[in-house]
Amino acid sequence: MIIGLYVLFAVVVGILGIYLLTHRHGFLGISAQHAKQPALWFGWLFTIDAISLLISTFLTKGAALPGGLFVILATLLTTVLAIVVVRLLFK
Repeated sequence: MIIGLYVLFAVVVGILGIYLLTHRHGFLGISAQHAKQPALWFGWLFTIDAISLLISTFLTKGAALPGGLFVILATLLTTVLAIVVVRLLFK
């Protein structure tokens, strides 16, 4: 059960990372000039986190601690991305 949840979370985070990498020009209503760097950095961070979560899940057979750390990291990255987007929208 926990392996399935980790895989599902990795897929969602990976899709978010790939979305940010492919939509660097004007994502979420932000101009292309302002959106380029955050989208690139967060896209790579989310993609690497998703791949790391998948690798960790299958190497440790769904152990709670290694996978949980990558889930916490993705949650923190999402929070920081939200703060960056809000700053860029209301600048």
